Amino acid sequence: MDEICSTYPGLVVSNQVPFSLIDTRPLDGMDDVCHRQGVKLLTYGTLCGGFLSDKWLDADEPDLYSTTLTPSQRKYLDIILNGWGNWDLFQELLTALKEIGDRHGGRSVANVATRWVLDHDFVACVIVGVRMGVSDHSEDNDKAYGFTLSKEDMNKIERVLDKSRGKDLYRILGDCGGEYRMK
Repeated sequence: MDEICSTYPGLVVSNQVPFSLIDTRPLDGMDDVCHRQGVKLLTYGTLCGGFLSDKWLDADEPDLYSTTLTPSQRKYLDIILNGWGNWDLFQELLTALKEIGDRHGGRSVANVATRWVLDHDFVACVIVGVRMGVSDHSEDNDKAYGFTLSKEDMNKIERVLDKSRGKDLYRILGDCGGEYRMK
């Protein structure tokens, strides 16, 4: 992206990439390029197919091949278990997010996870998936606004993330979107 932006200044103004508490690959250099080139990110995967939600707090580890999981959830569960860390560490993250949300007037795990992504100044927006007629979380999604994460909140989150292999996902999966390309 840096080469394209340098060759054709002003041509690229945004880039759509995955970014979440689990998939932090944009923090592996893309953030620097965004700042240098004035590019903003439109992020997806912010809630990891719904795994970053209250629904999964204290839940048993699902079977990766369960027929109740969507293909998107299978992809994110595989990243959580085989790339990022394990189910126990994921539960530790959900617990931290729940505690932070409770301190901010009962915000949900999803609200805190979304706020964490939005609080990066190179992010323009998050794209939250909706399954028409199956789930509608628009009212809850609105609650991701109207609060900010404190330094204490960020430190609590970072203590969990530091135990994960999140910083290795670039090496494991490739660059943002690399998991979708033919090898």
